[in-house]
Amino acid sequence: MATIQAQPLFPVAGIADFELVQVAAEFQAAQDGAVNEHRLFNDPAAHEVVRLAEKVKRYTRLSGWMDQEAARDRIEQWKEQARAQAAMSSHPNAGKVVLSLFDHTGNWSRPWEEAGYNVLRFDIQDNPVTGDVNAFGVGFFADYFGDFGGLEVYAVLAACPCTEFATSGARHFAAKDADGRTAAAVELVRQTLRTVEYYRPSVWAIENPVGRIEKLGGLPQWRLSFDPNHLGDPYTKKTLIWGRFNANLPIAPVDPVEGSKMHTKFGGKSLATKNGRSETPEGFAYGFFLANNALDNPALALCWKYDRLDGWLLRAALDAGVTAQELGNQIDDAYYDFDDDVAEQAVRDLLRGLESVK
Repeated sequence: MATIQAQPLFPVAGIADFELVQVAAEFQAAQDGAVNEHRLFNDPAAHEVVRLAEKVKRYTRLSGWMDQEAARDRIEQWKEQARAQAAMSSHPNAGKVVLSLFDHTGNWSRPWEEAGYNVLRFDIQDNPVTGDVNAFGVGFFADYFGDFGGLEVYAVLAACPCTEFATSGARHFAAKDADGRTAAAVELVRQTLRTVEYYRPSVWAIENPVGRIEKLGGLPQWRLSFDPNHLGDPYTKKTLIWGRFNANLPIAPVDPVEGSKMHTKFGGKSLATKNGRSETPEGFAYGFFLANNALDNPALALCWKYDRLDGWLLRAALDAGVTAQELGNQIDDAYYDFDDDVAEQAVRDLLRGLESVK
C-alpha cells in the first residue's frame, strides 16, 4: 500500500522558530471560534471535575482499603459487564467506532472492543504508516479505512506521549524546547484535537501525567485526576484526563503497596521502559468504560452528541421511551444544518405526540 501525503485536518502554521506559549494561545483562540458549532472544548463545570482521591478518602474512612483479591473480583465484574454488551442479541454497539491513539498496549480501548465497539488503534510503533498520528488528514481515514463505512465515531481516546510534558522531566524542558522535541509533541496533541473536532464524538479524552500539556496543547481544564491504586492497581502515578466524558468513575481502592513503581521498576531510557511507564492501568480502563459507554449512559451520550440542544429536553425524550435512533431520525437534518430551533421544536412535537396517545 502506497504512503499518502496526508494534510492536517485543519491548516496549521510551521512549527520552526516559534514561542510555545504564544502559539498555544493562538491555537486555543481558533478552537474558541468554533463555539457556535459545538461544545467539544468547553471547560468542565465545577461539579464535573472529579478528584478520585477524594472519593477514595470517603470510602476508606468508612471501610478501609479493599484487599487485593476483593479489588480484582470487582474489576472482573467490570469486565463481565463490558463483555455482556457484546453478547446482547441486539448488538447495541455494532454501529459505533472508537479511535484509540498512541495505544501500543491496547489497554485503554480493550473494554470497548470486548463490548462490541469497532475499535481502531493507532501507534507508530505498530505501523509507521497508518499508526502515525501526524499523517491524519481529511483523506487519511477515507483512503485507509473507508471513513468507517459511515459508522458513528463515538469516542476518541488518546494517551499522548508525555516525555516532553511531564513535570518529572522538567529539568530537561529547556533542551527539548530548543531542539524541537517539544514542538513535535505539541503537534501530536493538536492533531488529536483536530481529529476530535473533525469527527465530533460524544466522548473524547486525553491522558497525561501532571505537567504542561494543558498550557502548551491548548486543552480545556482537566476533568479527572486519579492514581492507579484508586482502581485496583496497587501503585501511584498521579494522572490527569482532559476532555468531554463522565469523570465519576467507579472505584476499587487498594493500598498502594508498590509505591510509585515508575522509577523503581521502569527506570531507564529504553523504549520498553518508556512503554512500561505509559501503560494504561487495567482498572482505570474498565472503570472509564463503565462510566462512559453509550448503553449504560444513554442520556450523557445523547446530550453530548447533540451538544448544542437543550439537555433537559433530550433527557425528557429518553424518559418518555424515545430511542436515540428515533430522535436522530427527527432532528439530524436540522441539527447538522445548524438549525437548532427547528431541531428542538421537533423534539417537543414528538413529546406532544406521545402525550396525546396517552
